[in-house]
Formats: sequence, structure tokens, C-alpha cells
Amino acid sequence: MSDYEIGYGKPPKANRFKKGNSGNPKGRPKGKKNFATILVEELSEKLTIKEAGKSRKVTKLEAVTKQLVTKAINGDPRALAELLRQIHAHWPTEQDGQNAELPATEEDLAILNDLMQRTASNAGGPDENH
Repeated sequence: MSDYEIGYGKPPKANRFKKGNSGNPKGRPKGKKNFATILVEELSEKLTIKEAGKSRKVTKLEAVTKQLVTKAINGDPRALAELLRQIHAHWPTEQDGQNAELPATEEDLAILNDLMQRTASNAGGPDENH
């Protein structure tokens, strides 16, 4: 008998994976892209937009962000709520080692807080029409 101890995390040598064989042979093929990779590639592609009468190339992510901000400014409550969520989720904080202050006045912050409260109280209410 060998001095190799068989037990938890120590399968018999005959039952171990053979060299070059995966534990999941029907798993994702090599070179196959996952959703996150495809999404990053797609959002990084450039497209041409017209801005102030001039054409310019921006990434698809930039175009979507511009559209979200424009809809929020034009009074779309869903776009405004989403924009505020994104600002809250992605704005640098002091923990990130960056300045956490928004480039806004006290009046701007009061307006934003009022909007956040109104959108939060209106979201999911029974009188909401979809």
C-alpha cells in the first residue's frame, strides 16, 4: 500500500483528471466570449452623431449617456430617476481617493434632493400609468 492518503480533497490517483482534460469537457469552448466581454466591445464601438450641427464620432456608451441626460433634462421622470441612480452609483467618493463634492451649488443640491424625493414617492405608486 502507498503512503498517499485518500480522503476529502485527495481523490485516488486513478480517479483524478487526466492531464489536459477539463473537469467540464462540454463547458464553454476556448475563445468563446462571455456576455460581459461582448457588451464591453459593443459599447466601445464608435458611431457618428450630429451635435450642434456638426458630425462627430462617439462611443455607443457616450451616445446612450447623452440621450439619458437629454431625456432627464427634458422632464422624463424615468430618465431622471435612472440618471440620479447612475450618478449615485458611479460618482467618485472620498473613499476612492478623489474629491467627492459634486460641482453644484447648495441650491442645485436642494433641487436634486427634492427631485429624488418626488421620484421615489412616485415610483411604483398605484396611480402610475404605464
